[in-house]
Amino acid sequence: MIFTQPYFACVAAAIGLLIHFVVATGPLNGLPVLNGPVPVVPLGLGSKKRVGEFIHPGIWHTHDDLERIRLGVMNGQEPWKSAFEKFSLDSFSQASYVMQGPKSIICRGGCNNNYTTFSNDVRAAYQNALMWYITKNESHWDRSTTILDAWGTNLTSIIGTDTSLLVGLEGDMFANAAEIMRWEGGWVEAGAKASGGSGFSNQLYWLFARQSIIIGQANYGMISIKALLSFAVYLDDVTLYNYAVHAFQNDLCAGIYGNFHPETGQGAETGRDQGHAQGALGWTAEAARIMQSQGTDVYSLGDNLLLKAAEYTAKYNLGYDVPYDPKFYRCEAVLINGPWAMPSNISRGAVQSTPKVWDILYYQYVIKRGLRAPYTTKMKLTINDLGGEGNPGTSSPDDHPSWGDLIWSYDKKGQFINDDGRTIWGGGAIGPNGTGMINSA
Repeated sequence: MIFTQPYFACVAAAIGLLIHFVVATGPLNGLPVLNGPVPVVPLGLGSKKRVGEFIHPGIWHTHDDLERIRLGVMNGQEPWKSAFEKFSLDSFSQASYVMQGPKSIICRGGCNNNYTTFSNDVRAAYQNALMWYITKNESHWDRSTTILDAWGTNLTSIIGTDTSLLVGLEGDMFANAAEIMRWEGGWVEAGAKASGGSGFSNQLYWLFARQSIIIGQANYGMISIKALLSFAVYLDDVTLYNYAVHAFQNDLCAGIYGNFHPETGQGAETGRDQGHAQGALGWTAEAARIMQSQGTDVYSLGDNLLLKAAEYTAKYNLGYDVPYDPKFYRCEAVLINGPWAMPSNISRGAVQSTPKVWDILYYQYVIKRGLRAPYTTKMKLTINDLGGEGNPGTSSPDDHPSWGDLIWSYDKKGQFINDDGRTIWGGGAIGPNGTGMINSA
């Protein structure tokens, strides 16, 4: 074979591009080459036009949300009082938690599956962040930020067949811990500097966010969408945020309309098993929560489609019959032995191991919005009778945040959005006695 000069020129260009990415990302491996730039999408409901429109803290919890939790606990108000009593006893809420990492490489799927060290440490970082905000005990501040910095400066590669799942679940919770500690706790990342920096945000940009850009199907895809929303908020990345917002509303395989039948609320994986069907509800609700924190209501999309889906799945798991359309199923169902002729009985029912998704749905629709949801309410009460979504030693780690009575609860009907004047710029003060970062323009 004869190699011509243009051939060598192409090879040299490719090597140069690879070197560029390696230098740009430091020790972080490979992902920018694989996933490339973030697609630019049309602006729509919830889109942002500039960086100054981001609200911080503003992922799962705004300043208002954190204050509602803290004051509920401090004032002995239910359900926060009882929920916090359990939460504070959980091993992942302890300032004495012993970190299991960091590691330079973690893997999920088709490998040694050492990712549980990361899962456990992420859970501890998040729960200690909440413990610090509620109690103002500095030992919790130290524990959370130490974990953030340790993993943020050491993790260089995420591998395995389920990397997107790992990034979308644990990476999302990690970003939530960081958001609280940065904007409420004054944490400055280790390695942060004006140029050539390293640490958590560099890792979040190159390893986590870029790994989620290729969105999968159904519940798996919604995991990536919710994670991208979180990553974008933390990074103040307008293009990434708009991409995720657009996917939530328009991706026909992974978005809300790809996951739930617009008329009945049937889940795209109702025929697969009830664990995945319920998981999709939770991840959609968590994604919607982020957009709510950013001032946009998508819980009401499609005439409250997510509530309709919750009612459908709750009714079936409480033992009732539901209508089923065998022509509504997830994209690429053939990969998991689909499509399916009828609803699945696998994992059907309300048990302690039921995915921790019912509190966020109940509080958002029934309490905050005052809407009628008899099956969602019954599912919530049934889980409560089994100990609820927060029990020391049993609720975490989990694919969902858990502890819903503490972190998702409202005590009365209210407006669907928080004060959207809270942004990263302007005057104001953060912290338990502050008003948040108030937009002064």
